[in-house]
Amino acid sequence: MILCCHSNRLFLFKPICSNIFFSFKNFSRIPTVVRYRAQSKMLITQKIDSPEYRTLLTPSLLKLAELFKANQYELRMAGGAVRDLLMGIRPHDIDFATTATPEQVKRMLSDANIRMINFNGERHGTITARLDDKENFEVTTLRVDVVTDGRHAVVEYTKDWELDASRRDLTINALFLDLEGTIYDYYNGIDDLKHRRIRFVGDAVQRIREDYLRILRYFRFFGRLANENTIHDEQTLKAIRENASGLQNISGERLWIELTRIAEGRNAGPTLKAMLEQKIGEYLGIPTNCDYSEIEDHWRKCYQANPQALTILTKLFRNMNELANFEKRMRYSNDSRRLSQLLVTYRDSISPLSSTSNDPLKPYKDLLADLSLYDPEIKEKIVELLKYQHHLNEVQPFNDWSLPHFPVSPGMLALKRIKQGPNYKIILNELRKAWKKSDFQATEQQLLDETLPMVLKNLSTIIASTPSQEKMHINPPAFALPKKRKPRESISANVAKHHLNEVQQFNDWSLPHFPVSPGMLALKRIKQGPNYKIILNELRKAWKKSDFQATEQQLLDETLPMVLKNLSTIIASTPSQEKMHINPPAFALPKKRKPRESISANVAKVSNKE
Repeated sequence: MILCCHSNRLFLFKPICSNIFFSFKNFSRIPTVVRYRAQSKMLITQKIDSPEYRTLLTPSLLKLAELFKANQYELRMAGGAVRDLLMGIRPHDIDFATTATPEQVKRMLSDANIRMINFNGERHGTITARLDDKENFEVTTLRVDVVTDGRHAVVEYTKDWELDASRRDLTINALFLDLEGTIYDYYNGIDDLKHRRIRFVGDAVQRIREDYLRILRYFRFFGRLANENTIHDEQTLKAIRENASGLQNISGERLWIELTRIAEGRNAGPTLKAMLEQKIGEYLGIPTNCDYSEIEDHWRKCYQANPQALTILTKLFRNMNELANFEKRMRYSNDSRRLSQLLVTYRDSISPLSSTSNDPLKPYKDLLADLSLYDPEIKEKIVELLKYQHHLNEVQPFNDWSLPHFPVSPGMLALKRIKQGPNYKIILNELRKAWKKSDFQATEQQLLDETLPMVLKNLSTIIASTPSQEKMHINPPAFALPKKRKPRESISANVAKHHLNEVQQFNDWSLPHFPVSPGMLALKRIKQGPNYKIILNELRKAWKKSDFQATEQQLLDETLPMVLKNLSTIIASTPSQEKMHINPPAFALPKKRKPRESISANVAKVSNKE
C-alpha cells in the first residue's frame, strides 16, 4: 500500500503491486514510484465570459455537459484550451476532465445512445464521444501517476482535481474551466500567464523525471509565450541540465514534433540558443562543438519570411556527416530530408551574386530546371534556400516565376534518330544547358536544328570535359531520389533454373528497338486517350508477328490505318486474356502496400467484440 500525504490530507491508494509488475514488463526503462505531489498554496477561481468561450458552447457540448450533470459527475475543460481562452484565442482542440471513471463514462454514453470512437485511449483513461455525428469530445478521468519510466506512466484514478493538476507539466497548463465559466487554478497559473512566466508545477526535477519530453515542452512554451527579454529561472535550467540525459530514451518522432514547434515559434532563435547551451544537443543528434550564437543571428535575419524549422536548424550542421547523424536521431520524413540536404549542398555554391546574367535569380531558376525532373515540390525547397541565405527580397519574385516547359521531348529526339543509350542523358543534358543559357527562350527548332548537330559533333569532347560536379545533374542527386527497393530476381535468372539449354541462346539475343515512339504517333494525330494503349498494343502485336522485322514506315503507313479502321471491332473482340498486355500484369507491378484500416473499421471491430 502507498500512503500519500497531500495538503494535510491522507489519500489511501489501492495496492499497486500488479501495476508495478506491469511497468517492469512493458517499459524499456527502469520505472520509479512517484512518492509525492506538488502542493498547492490555495485554490484561485475566476469567471470568464469572453466571445471565444461562448463560441465553444455548441448544442452538442451542452448536451454532453447536461448528461454528466444529470449523473452527478463533474466535467471541466482542461489544460491548453483554458490557457488559450485566457489569452483571447479560440482553442482548436478541447480536452475534458471528469470525476467519472472510464467505465462510468461508457455506461452513461451507452445509455444515452451516444456513439464512442477511437478506443485506443481507453487504457489511458480517455473516452472519445461522437455527438450528433458532428463533434468529437475526448473525456479523460482525473488521475495521478503511480509509476513512471520517464515517458509513460501507470496511473491511478481519483476524484481530486488538485491531484490531477499536480501531475501536469507547467502551471499555465494546470487550469480547469467548468461549463458555467469558472476557472479553477491550483498553482497560480493565471498570474504566470498574465506575466508570461513559464514554471513547472511544483518541483522541476520531479516533473522532468516523470516525462523527459517536458524539457522540450518547457522551451516550446517559453519561446511562444515569454517576453523577448525574459530571463530563464536558474533553478529550472539546472534541473534541465542535470536530467538532459533522459532525452536519449525519447523516440525521434516525438523529439522532432517538439523541436519543429520550437524552431517555428515566436522567439525561436534565442530559445534554441538557450536550450542548446544546457548541453542537450548530443541527445538530439546536434553537434556539441558549434557556435550556438550563430543560430540566433541566422534566425533574426530570416524569421520575417516564416522559414520552415529545417531552414533554421540546418545552420547547426557544417557538413553532410553531421546532418546524417541528426536525420538518424530525428527520423523525420523523406521530404524533410530532401530539404535539409539541398540546403547543405547549395547554401555556399549558388547565390544571386554569382549570377552572370542581369537576372539575380538565374542560378535558382537553373537549379529548379535541373531538379524539377526528380522532385515536384522542389520549388518550395529552393524558396527555403533563399530564406536560408537571407535573400528575402528575392523570395516573392521567385515564387511568382513559373518554369517554362522544356520544348524537346524523347519523341522528337527519336525522330532525329537519337536512341536510348549510354550517351542519351548527356545529349539531353546539353540541350537543357543550351535552353537554360538562352534564359529558357530557345525553341524546339533552334535546339534540334542548331544545338543538337553541334552536340553530336563534339560529343566525345563533351563527355571527356564534363566535370564531376555537373554530372550530378545528369544523374539525379542523392536527396532527389526515392529510397531504393531490393531488386527482384530477373526473368532470365528464373529461366536459367529450368531451361538450361536455351539460356545461352536467349542471353545472346537482343530485343530490337520498337520503331514507333509516342512522338511519331503524335505526328499522325494519335493523341493520348482511352484507346491510345490499345492502338499502341496492336502496333506492337504486328511488330512481334513480323519477328520484330517490321519497320517504322510499315507500321505507320500500313498497319496503323487498318487498326484505326477496325478499332471498334478490335476493342469488342479483344479477349480478357489479352488485355493483360494492354495494362501491365500483376507480376510486373510493384507490390501494393496494405491500406491502413479506416477508423470506422476499427470501431466496427471493437463494437463486434463488445
